[in-house]
Amino acid sequence: MLSYRFRLTSVEQEDFIREIEIQPTQTFLDFHDIIMSCSDLDSCQNAVFFNTDKKYKPHSEISLKQQKKQVKKYDEDLDEIITETNVLHLMKDSLLKTFIEDPHQKMIYEFQGKEFFVFNIELFRIQKTEETYLLPRCLRKVGELPKKVEIQMIPDEVEEKERKIIPPPVTPLVIESIFKELQADDSEIAEIESHLDEFLEPDEPETSINGVPVAESEEEESFPMDDEEQTEHLEDYEDIENLEIKHRNFDRDPDDF
Repeated sequence: MLSYRFRLTSVEQEDFIREIEIQPTQTFLDFHDIIMSCSDLDSCQNAVFFNTDKKYKPHSEISLKQQKKQVKKYDEDLDEIITETNVLHLMKDSLLKTFIEDPHQKMIYEFQGKEFFVFNIELFRIQKTEETYLLPRCLRKVGELPKKVEIQMIPDEVEEKERKIIPPPVTPLVIESIFKELQADDSEIAEIESHLDEFLEPDEPETSINGVPVAESEEEESFPMDDEEQTEHLEDYEDIENLEIKHRNFDRDPDDF
């Protein structure tokens, strides 16, 4: 029977090489399983083979899971670009020989799991084999894939504590800068004082004292004197002698009358 020999190299790891022998009548799912086994890959969520040209330009896909893909292409009849929905080939239903178009057929394999790896595949030999061993099998194994660091999920409470912002220490320079910002600007003070009259209301006179209304203008109270106590003016007397006589009478003791 015939067998294919493929050389698998890693895009990320230069010294990684795997050589795999598989039958043309086996499926891409068989190919996928042997690649995972000899490369120490597990926890596969999805994987895809791309059938390519000699420069690794893909032109068809074979997927591990059922998928639909929209493809834009030019329609000559309509003379415009249209969008088509294509259903991808499934690995379990796709035989290798169906997609081998060249004795040195090239392909791309993408592993999509907890880790993501891309491999280049090249068919380098087609030969007859004995039926005494099972295929597929790994004939050559060189190098290992790099182990990618798995990000540990932090619990919400711990993550919240980590997110707390620690304020910077207060240093003399920080204090000095704060006081500089607080220093008043002389020009601003002068400007404010010039407009104080616009904001201040004039003082209103008190309208009451202890609840009792106060008259707007108060006149000094004058208490009239008795006729005897009224002050007399000099012009009321003809001469000073009469004034002296009158005042002399006031100086006398009341008992003399």
